[in-house]
Parts: sequence; structure tokens; C-alpha cells
Amino acid sequence: MGRAQRRIIIVVVVAVVVIAIAALVLPRTQAFAVKDITVAGATQLSPEEVKTATGITPGTPIGAVDTHDAAVGVAGLPWVESVTVTRSWPSTIEVELTEHTAVAFVSEPDGKHLIDAEGQEFAVDDPPAGAVEITGAAAGDDAVLAGGVAVASSISGPSREAVESIEARSPNTFVLKLKDGRTVVWGASENNANKALALDTVLQREGQEFNISNPQQVTVR
Repeated sequence: MGRAQRRIIIVVVVAVVVIAIAALVLPRTQAFAVKDITVAGATQLSPEEVKTATGITPGTPIGAVDTHDAAVGVAGLPWVESVTVTRSWPSTIEVELTEHTAVAFVSEPDGKHLIDAEGQEFAVDDPPAGAVEITGAAAGDDAVLAGGVAVASSISGPSREAVESIEARSPNTFVLKLKDGRTVVWGASENNANKALALDTVLQREGQEFNISNPQQVTVR
């Protein structure tokens, strides 16, 4: 191997080493500092709440950001169901989250306890539109409450807007109280998909009290 070839090899090796060092060091310098944190998927939470929860300070070298710790911080917010935090080079941190959907809530002395479609109580907060209150003496039983949540989850969006509350009168008797003062006897928390379809229909009919406990034989008074 000639001297010229050795010099070329040395130059190439040095260049590779310099590039490798730069790749490791530069992202942890102010040359690649965090300038922005973007938030996607936040509806109940404000972007500022989410940004604060990441614990990331603008100006931090982006390579020094611990995205796992940032995600853990955001996941600690009650409304957050899942979250990912990623780097978008050279200067942006992207936060993408999915919030819980409150389908029901129960009123307690300390506030409104929000419950998602899986029956998980996830926050004490003001209920959003579409969340139905579950009331009644039997609602204190966990199994009955789960049944009430299943009923609430099965109701279609338009019909949900018409429902004021779901009263658990007994473990097997749920009664829907509508915002216009009418009532719908749902019966037990079973065959809920068909009962939800029956509810869509009876809401369009005249009458003060409906019974859809047998959705194939709806009665009205």
C-alpha cells in the first residue's frame, strides 16, 4: 500500500470518527435545542397542561430529552388513556395522546366521578356532554354500577343526548329518565344492543313511559 493510499485511509477514518462524535455530541448541545412541543389528541386537557406534564423545558438539548419520562408524566394526567412522546428533529417534541371517553358518571360528595366504557373510573371532574349520570340506591353495588355503565355505553350518540340519567332501582332494573320528563324502563343490563335500537325508535313516539325490557314487545303509557 502506497503512502498516498494510507493518507486517504487515515483521512477517511478521521472523518468517520469526527462524524460519529458529532452525531453523539451535537444533539446534546444548544445547536439542537427544543424550540417547540406539539400536542395532538387533547380535547378535555389543554395543550399547556400536557406540555407542563412532560417536564420538558424549551431550550433543553433535544438529544438529552428522556421521552420515556416525558410520556410517564403525561400518562399521570387523569384524562390520559395512552400517550407517545417522540423527537422530531431538529427541535420539536411531539406528544400524541388518546383521552378517556366518559360515558357515565356518579355524583359523590367530592365531585363527579367519571367512568369510561370499560367501567374504569378515571377522574373526578365536570362531566362532558354525552356522559350520563347513574343514580339509584342500587348504584352503590360495583356489579350494578358496571351494568349501568354497560347500558350507558350501548346508547347511540343522538339518544344519549336525550337521556338525563339512568336510575338503578334494583340489580336488574334500570330506568332511563329523559330530559323532557319521560321515562324508559330498560330492565336488566342485558341484550343492550337491541334495547338501544328500541330506544332510538321510542324516542320518536308519543307517550310518557316506555318499557323496552323486551325490545321485541315495547309497551307505552
